[in-house]
Amino acid sequence: MDKSARQQALLEVIHQERLSTQAELCAALAARYGITCDQGTISRDIKELGLVRLTDAGGSYYGRPVGSLPSSNEAFLLSRLVRRVADAGNLVVVHTDAANAHPVAEALDRLAFPEVVGTVAGDNTVLVVVKTAGKARRVVERIVAIAGLDGGRHNGNRSGRRKGGKSGK
Repeated sequence: MDKSARQQALLEVIHQERLSTQAELCAALAARYGITCDQGTISRDIKELGLVRLTDAGGSYYGRPVGSLPSSNEAFLLSRLVRRVADAGNLVVVHTDAANAHPVAEALDRLAFPEVVGTVAGDNTVLVVVKTAGKARRVVERIVAIAGLDGGRHNGNRSGRRKGGKSGK
């Protein structure tokens, strides 16, 4: 089966079922369509299709962001997934809900801020390495603005808080 057919089948699967792991996605493709693929292939498909792990009261699952999209997918991802942002010297720490750090890091990489050297994603935290401390403060301000966070100060570091919401702790 060719790539476009596999990706179309993947979109159909996530539209019909709430699947929370790449292994579940692979198993569903095999069961429904007879498509066998490995984790690397499914991971590339997820990235190319712009799928993210969404979280609600029922848990997390793979899906496509819905609703009115802002001008860029990166801005949409940051506005939905970033909870707090803080600088520490030449580092920026971006907090997300569980399992959302990788799409946020990827979005930050695609935004290609000239001050950013690179990103490292964990499960719910992204570490952004910036060229200087002054530039780190500027990166925090840009992320806060793109994500639609409140740009208040907390313990000497920039932090963000959802407008009208909790700080995410």
